Amino acid sequence: MSTSSGSDRRFFIVAGEVSGDQHGAALISAMEKLDPSSRFSGIGGTRMEALGMKCLYKAEDMALVGYWEVLRHLPFLLRVMRRTEEFIRDWQPERVILIDYPGFNLRLARRLFRMGIPVTYFISPQLWAWREGRIATIRDCVDQLLVIFPFEVDWYLQRGVEAQFVGHPILEESQPDISRADFLRDLGMDSSQPVLTLFPGSRQQELDRHLQLLYTAAQLVKQQMPDTQLLLGLANGLSLDMIPADIQREVVIAVSQPRLALRYADAAIVASGTATLEGAVWGIPMVVVYRVAPLSWWLGRRLVKLPYAGMVNILSGKEVVPEFLQDRAEPGPIARAILRYFQDEAHRQTVLQKLKRVRQSLMAPVSRASTDDTLGENGDVAGEPGASNLAAKAILFSR
Repeated sequence: MSTSSGSDRRFFIVAGEVSGDQHGAALISAMEKLDPSSRFSGIGGTRMEALGMKCLYKAEDMALVGYWEVLRHLPFLLRVMRRTEEFIRDWQPERVILIDYPGFNLRLARRLFRMGIPVTYFISPQLWAWREGRIATIRDCVDQLLVIFPFEVDWYLQRGVEAQFVGHPILEESQPDISRADFLRDLGMDSSQPVLTLFPGSRQQELDRHLQLLYTAAQLVKQQMPDTQLLLGLANGLSLDMIPADIQREVVIAVSQPRLALRYADAAIVASGTATLEGAVWGIPMVVVYRVAPLSWWLGRRLVKLPYAGMVNILSGKEVVPEFLQDRAEPGPIARAILRYFQDEAHRQTVLQKLKRVRQSLMAPVSRASTDDTLGENGDVAGEPGASNLAAKAILFSR
């Protein structure tokens, strides 16, 4: 086991998006349980900061979508890179842990390699979707790769990189502390009537591009099913002030627990991203939408190799839930797809069974601990065998 100088074990974590903050917080918690001497600094969000991590920059400020958006903020990102490199050189952590966010993290990995600092990549870049050429950086500069999709192990191995599948972090989440009926009642909604959730994305850019589209589609659904209740999950960090007054009048907005708006939906319109996988795990029939700046879409179409955008469909290898992307993202087709979930029970059940199979594919076998003091009663890893615990063990006991 490698250690930093002194009694503390220092780890620098980079989670440059809201979803990465969630996974980073779970990882920090798991590492601290296995080794209380662990100390953390890095780039993260409110969850990681609440666990005591010193944040150089906030994930909310780093979450940029699309090529044009990144170009506009390039001076800021370059400043972040310089300060991050300087801090790591001075602080000398025993390991840097990168969480997704490949545009920034792969560049940082090359700098860390030159500095001689070990790198773990937890939640690897989706190189199998686009920019496979980046595999050279993973091969040369990352000495530990922890992946969350089962097919990634073989994909990387075929390209000369060893990876460990630890399962998906979403599966380790505990049950909510409030029931569906109570959650909806607190929002003034009727749990006996259908709930259609709008989930426009966790970034301000996504809210700006998707909200009106989702709302218009939902209004078309209500014309056919007047009892349908509309619920908006407003991601943490997004302001209620950005929601137009007419939408605030017609739609119930979940601010304090936005993810429960998706978890307790009968159907949902969801922006492509982490939420589509959450919807699959929770068994929520959904429609996937996404819009980006025209230049970003044009470039993406030439670089992305996959036929689908939603992770549910990527894992299944076919369209389990409908996707409406860019110019195809129109209210009418979206509304018709949602109405089919409500009006065709056989179709709904078929989709639910397919979502269940997606969930099962994300479960990792419990790995065996490499040292006796981490073994549980039956030889399993101490603690919960979730992705964060397995990743924490792999990091803390790496050779």
